[in-house]
Amino acid sequence: MNAINTFIREQIQTVPKLEVLLLLHREQSRPFTLAEVASELGFENDTAREQLTALEAIGLIETNKDKYRYHPANATLGSIVDRLAMAYPRQRVPILSAILSEDPNKVRRFVEAFKLTRRND
Repeated sequence: MNAINTFIREQIQTVPKLEVLLLLHREQSRPFTLAEVASELGFENDTAREQLTALEAIGLIETNKDKYRYHPANATLGSIVDRLAMAYPRQRVPILSAILSEDPNKVRRFVEAFKLTRRND
């Protein structure tokens, strides 16, 4: 879990970014539009855009014609994300704690995790 914790603290850093990454990892065969990512996760478009841009910058997703798809830049990144995705359902609290514990702005980041749009269910 050490490599995963380091990856989370250094690269992921926010709960919304983690959620976007896990969504795209889970649905690897499907490209998503910005609006689809926002809708799937209940985020505002701006929040989804920020996370997608950040994930692309660290080499975890690719963009093609305004569609986003999980595509790690190398096997090492892919392996870490695979392990993170497997661990998250069983170790959600330690993973979220790794994000929030190292951040002096953890309250702000925690609130950002819950910037949700209203759904008409």
